[in-house]
Amino acid sequence: MLDHTKLNDLRGREFGKSLRGYTPGEVDDFIESLLFEAGQLVDTIGTLTQKLRDVEGEREELKRHEEQLAATLVAAQSTAEEWRTIAKTESEQIVREGHLKAEEILQHAQKEAEDLLRQARDKARFEEEKRSRLSHETSLTIARLKGELASLQEAMERWEQGTRSLTGNPDATHKEILL
Repeated sequence: MLDHTKLNDLRGREFGKSLRGYTPGEVDDFIESLLFEAGQLVDTIGTLTQKLRDVEGEREELKRHEEQLAATLVAAQSTAEEWRTIAKTESEQIVREGHLKAEEILQHAQKEAEDLLRQARDKARFEEEKRSRLSHETSLTIARLKGELASLQEAMERWEQGTRSLTGNPDATHKEILL
């Protein structure tokens, strides 16, 4: 490959002279201009080679960055899936717990309703027994009072008869007798 060292070797090279040859000054000028252009080309090649290395380095860096992004994306997707699974599991657990709590509340409410119904029936039975007892006692009291009233009426009739016989007026009433 052509580089500045080889170009310097060409600058210092001497050629033999012949009678029928080219004018040495023109040949030297031409060679010098070729060497100058070749030097510029070598410099350009060096610059472009360095740029190519830089671009390749950047490409490698971008490739590493792309791989990191891909790995990060895969990790994020995996994490998202894990969270989705965790959220689903937790939501199912919450629903199950909600159903269990609702069942527990329902059973408690049913037990309370049954207790209240039993208490209401017991109270109704007690009140019915109380009403029945009071009705029976009232009937007995009324019967006793009727009996006493009948006894009093009978006693009064006997008293009136006794009084009539004492007064000699068989048609007299007890009011007349008392006056």
